[in-house]
Amino acid sequence: MKLKKVSWIPAVIVMVIIFAFSSKPAVSSNESSLTIASQLLVAYENTAQVQFDEGQRDEILETINFFVRKGSHFCEYALLAVTLAFHLYFCGFRKGRLFFLPVILSAIYAATDEFHQTFVPGRSGQLGDVLIDTTGAVAGMLFFFLVLRIYNALGSKWAKFKV
Repeated sequence: MKLKKVSWIPAVIVMVIIFAFSSKPAVSSNESSLTIASQLLVAYENTAQVQFDEGQRDEILETINFFVRKGSHFCEYALLAVTLAFHLYFCGFRKGRLFFLPVILSAIYAATDEFHQTFVPGRSGQLGDVLIDTTGAVAGMLFFFLVLRIYNALGSKWAKFKV
């Protein structure tokens, strides 16, 4: 099967992206997430036609920034688990092993990523982030299995994926 030979590439790309994000010093990382948080707040103000004073704005930005940062962890590891599952599927893994192995591998990568962050200026390893990352991996696998179920239920002109 030709896909088996290249199916690992998406997972490696996601790992490299995660490593690159984790290598950014705290100031740079926080600036990136604050930019996104600011854009979300401006979009809300424009849509809801409200204007916050500076004190309210700072407090709201801090809250949004927290969710942007933690949501990013969650989504990165959901994507990592899905890309790992994609590869493992083409290696012949099915059912429980196809669900749990990507979650376990993602959790291990999350732990090593948090350890890596202890060497980055202004960053620290957080057990809570490993838990968020692992929860993201579980959510990614639930999504992966849901998509497979829907795909198989709808039928296909191509070969069906069996879970």
